[in-house]
Amino acid sequence: MHMEAIPLTQSEFAPFGTVIESPISLSQTTFPSPPPTSHNVVSANQNTALKYIDVTYMKNHYGAAPSNVPAKAVMNMFSCFPRPIKMRKHDLGVDVKVLERHPYTTQTFIPLGAARDSNSKYLVVVAPTLPPTSKEPFNVMGPPDVANMKSFWAHGGQAVTYGAATWHMPMAVVGEERMDFVVVQYANGVAEEDCQEVALAPAVREKL
Repeated sequence: MHMEAIPLTQSEFAPFGTVIESPISLSQTTFPSPPPTSHNVVSANQNTALKYIDVTYMKNHYGAAPSNVPAKAVMNMFSCFPRPIKMRKHDLGVDVKVLERHPYTTQTFIPLGAARDSNSKYLVVVAPTLPPTSKEPFNVMGPPDVANMKSFWAHGGQAVTYGAATWHMPMAVVGEERMDFVVVQYANGVAEEDCQEVALAPAVREKL
């Protein structure tokens, strides 16, 4: 199976989560006059900033987890190095070998210091969830719908929130430069409740 990534936009990504990015052009360097009147943006810091309200939501569903171990909000940092790009049948691509999900929490990836026009991008690969069956082990009830996976290119000016229990590829950076991310989610320390993985056999080919 082969996929080809498209640019990451909120409208295309909406079934899986939220895209966070500034609506302001990089060329805008002074406070706008008159200030915007949209319901979700207000002036702040003595009219030197615009505050965009509720750009994403953190969800904690650990109250439904079997262990009853409470979760706490955590922030981790990942330094992600470029994935190997392989040539196969005249196509350059990355193999998607594993999908994971966090069944009781959203997970937000916020890139640090990466320019929008950097030659490094990151891949956002997601899949819907199939209805659970008795054939799957407990920790993957509701497996990924691999046939309907979607793939997106994201740049350094975009953060992304995966909805709770959304199957996704572990972070994959493509290009020449490392990308660092702050990752915000809930966790309770119970491995199978914090993160569930499935291996894809054969791997899905992400065409670049």
